Amino acid sequence: MTKFRFLLLGLLMSLFYNVQAEENEYSSDYFYAREYRYQGDTLRYRILYPKGYGVEGLKFPLFIYLHGEEERGNDNLMQLKYGASLYMSEEARNYQSAVVIMPQCPKDDFWAKYDKLDDGSIVLRENPEQTKSCIIVEKLIQHFLKKENEIDATRVYLVGKDMGAFGVLDLAARNPKLYSAVIAVSGVIEPSRMKKKKVPVRLYHGVEDPVVPIQYARDLETVLKSNSNGSDLVEFQDTKHDDAWEMAISASDFMEWLFEKKKK
Repeated sequence: MTKFRFLLLGLLMSLFYNVQAEENEYSSDYFYAREYRYQGDTLRYRILYPKGYGVEGLKFPLFIYLHGEEERGNDNLMQLKYGASLYMSEEARNYQSAVVIMPQCPKDDFWAKYDKLDDGSIVLRENPEQTKSCIIVEKLIQHFLKKENEIDATRVYLVGKDMGAFGVLDLAARNPKLYSAVIAVSGVIEPSRMKKKKVPVRLYHGVEDPVVPIQYARDLETVLKSNSNGSDLVEFQDTKHDDAWEMAISASDFMEWLFEKKKK
């Protein structure tokens, strides 16, 4: 029995290290570690360059993914936990070819400011101050648009999960003309902040979400649809907060909806 336990433990440890090695290999092979400094602060991020990047005359969309609250830190790796799956396959990297940037929010900051009650539920703010991390993300985006000739300024996309969904909506509300389309999964914004904003937004939300109630998303959808820009809400029945992401990225038109949008 003891020998069997050691063998089982060895097998489990081997599997664990193999998975970790595969993740690290993927990160180093495709998503390169970078840092961006602004006014004394540093934003760590990972970047994936598409095939053909640097070839004269070719331009690519800019795709920004903001992670959830649990992936905050300074290892410049955790933000790939869920976001990297969007570009894990060779097919995705070819079909939805883009410059992909995945920044990491420090542990002591957030992508957007909102209030969280003792029960974990969210209370939205009507006029929140922009967080330091999101300011730097916006500066990073502007840097790429100004300095990298390969970026197509008419195709700048934001995707956010959980806390990142609050972040991408906050960015879109502050500078809607900068972005071509936004996808927010399990996150919202005070609806009044999106009035008359022309950037298309798609919300994905679980009907049984106890953290961000579905009514928040429905109220926001009402305002978004009044903008007449193709925005909508996709609801997942019997789905809670943490499960909506996998449901969303499994949707057949998740990336297609995003990449078909282009600024005039």
